Amino acid sequence: MSLRYFGTDGIRGIALQSPLTLAEVTRWGAAWAQVAREADVRRLVVGWDPRSSSEPMAEAFILGVGSALEVLVLGMAPTPAVAWNVAQLSSVGAKTWGLVISASHNPPKDNGLKGFNEAGEKLEEDQELAIEAAFEAHPAPLTLAVPSSRLELGPYLAHLGGLDLPEDFHIVIDCAHGATAEAAPQLYRGGDIHWIGVPADGPCINVGVGSTHLDALAATVLARGAQLGIAFDGDGDRCLLVDGAGQEVDGDQMVWLLAQDRVACGDNPPGVVGTLMTNGGLPQALGGLGIPFVRTAVGDKFLLREMAKLGWDLAAEASGHLIQKRVGPSGDGLAAALAVLRALLHRPAEHRWAWTFTSWPQRLVNLKARERKVVENCACLVAAMAAIDQRWGEGVRQVVRWSGTEPKLRLMVEAREASWVDQALAELEAAARLDLVLS
Repeated sequence: MSLRYFGTDGIRGIALQSPLTLAEVTRWGAAWAQVAREADVRRLVVGWDPRSSSEPMAEAFILGVGSALEVLVLGMAPTPAVAWNVAQLSSVGAKTWGLVISASHNPPKDNGLKGFNEAGEKLEEDQELAIEAAFEAHPAPLTLAVPSSRLELGPYLAHLGGLDLPEDFHIVIDCAHGATAEAAPQLYRGGDIHWIGVPADGPCINVGVGSTHLDALAATVLARGAQLGIAFDGDGDRCLLVDGAGQEVDGDQMVWLLAQDRVACGDNPPGVVGTLMTNGGLPQALGGLGIPFVRTAVGDKFLLREMAKLGWDLAAEASGHLIQKRVGPSGDGLAAALAVLRALLHRPAEHRWAWTFTSWPQRLVNLKARERKVVENCACLVAAMAAIDQRWGEGVRQVVRWSGTEPKLRLMVEAREASWVDQALAELEAAARLDLVLS
């Protein structure tokens, strides 16, 4: 049985439109509570980003939960703060789940429901299927307004610890007008910090700012002669960097810096987990330090499962999700940026910026289709992929997958030679156009 509503990162869509109308969100609250109770969960931590639709949706969801669970409201907060509180509360008392109302890096008109289990990790597929079944079985749940308790953000921020930068450290921080806008200034102090994407502002969240719109950050870094730029996404579970030349530094490079820092401190990581989209240069670089690397499907829940299986504590996606299990149970942009800054400050000033690995040439093409078609059933595309494998072998790596939230086919190719990337992508795109009706 396949999921109908849940994607790779919860339920996401246009805010206040089906399946996220306020009436439906109340039904989702009732469904979530039913499945949680069956799993012996007794508490729910709820947080949201600053979108104008988020707080009304939170109120509707809590109304659906009713008296089934004790609700602890964190309010507007970064997603990782919810995950961290869930894990902390579960470790010292009754099992606790979490719910974040956010559409992450998506535009202001979107929103979504992200669920966390008692470990502070994303819900499993069987739990999501059960919630969907409960949602469809109870079209008009009885609702009961029940008082909720308030959680504070302070303990989470105290856990992260913050950082006092030296006076000559010039950086720009972009909070995307999102959930980190109030928290970040409490963590990053001293130095010469210029802020953009502040304050928290629902109608402006992710609009021309944040980790999916780095041009504003790069321009500000260059204009101010800063050494580094940091950009969070709307809900704060990831971040990306821009160097002093205005060039993007992605999650692959960030985790490579942290791995080098740990080796230099005599604390070698047992291994690093990445995804199918991780650049081939990262495992090559890690191998030079004797650090193993494995890939998973795209999505932080897959990273976390592999980390649990292997007992490793460091993982990253190129998009900026960086998981440090020693710090928290989920991808955390604030924690990642702190770790990067600390690692940079550990390095001698003359070598502070000479740490990136040489990336394999890589390109991604998104093709928007009128409807999804299982990749294995796309005969021309499958044949093109096989021909590419036969021609270049391990010299070319290709990933063909559908987006988890949109009807977009993602074609990614990386290779040792840039010309191979262009040729392979051209062949894949031509084949996809024969198999799909593109819009």
